[in-house]
Amino acid sequence: MSNARSIGPVLLLMTVILVIYKSIQIGSNFDRERLESSFHPHYRRYPYNNHLPTATSGYVVIFFALPKCGSRTLLMVVRKSEDHRSGLLTVDSNLTLLPGEMMADEGYAVTFLTEHLSYIQEPGFVYTHSRFVDIGSSSAKPLRYISVLRDPLDRLVSLYYYRRNRDGTGMTEKERIWRKGLSGIITNETFDECIRRDRSECTSDYAYMSTISHFCGYDPRCNSNATWAIERAKYNVVNYFDVVGLMEDYASFVTVIEMTLPLAFRGARVIYEDFQSKPSGGVARMKTQRKVPPSNEIRRVVAEKLHHDYEFYNFVKERFEEQKRTLGI
Repeated sequence: MSNARSIGPVLLLMTVILVIYKSIQIGSNFDRERLESSFHPHYRRYPYNNHLPTATSGYVVIFFALPKCGSRTLLMVVRKSEDHRSGLLTVDSNLTLLPGEMMADEGYAVTFLTEHLSYIQEPGFVYTHSRFVDIGSSSAKPLRYISVLRDPLDRLVSLYYYRRNRDGTGMTEKERIWRKGLSGIITNETFDECIRRDRSECTSDYAYMSTISHFCGYDPRCNSNATWAIERAKYNVVNYFDVVGLMEDYASFVTVIEMTLPLAFRGARVIYEDFQSKPSGGVARMKTQRKVPPSNEIRRVVAEKLHHDYEFYNFVKERFEEQKRTLGI
């Protein structure tokens, strides 16, 4: 009898704890859903939104290129196109080194990009490392946005070694300026050593949220509020981008943009396949040199730190796969 009496209060306490836990969990989910719906009421259920108007007349494509996602491959493909060679397509890649003021002032970023675009003829292709910002309302030109992602950990490793070892292409003047700024900052360590020694280059919040921040934009919350930033990044992808592809499926990415934006990418798939068929040139020359693969332990640790970037990556992957199915690819 005494055992039954002692068990009763324990069961009651456990029940109360369970109810409180469920209430907190439900409240947390509600807050997240309310945040998501403040951006777009259906984007999580329907990740591929084809509401954008059909691109049939003259337009300028802005490629918001995230470094080390194969973006220069597309730039090379476009430059080789017959439309560019014959003067029918304007290609601009002068927005890779950007003013520092852009990082702290979204208004400055809009003004700077809009002014630059005023000199670009239609149809056009603009390659930039700028974070995403919608400048459609301030530009007199019809604009279309595209980008491409890469597995977050693989991108971080590739960027780390690219800063140190480059690739097989010639160095441009802009890259010389960029590398001069790195002098005395980077160390001669492996990626594993960088993580174990807690170097900010590899372990800072910026490193672990750089993909999300790129698509979130210039709002200060893109760097400080991960929950808000990831939902804003998803919202931007759904509502502004014609295509966001994957480096791991680059052939499909090229096919999708050619079908979706033919004025800028006519013949792109054939040109890309030709580059791929040259093992010692073309795309192969742009691979980062002397990369040391991270250990399994470091991969596990870093992948956990990159969970926000991976959530966003998988969201974009789902959307891209749905877009391929819609186009019959």
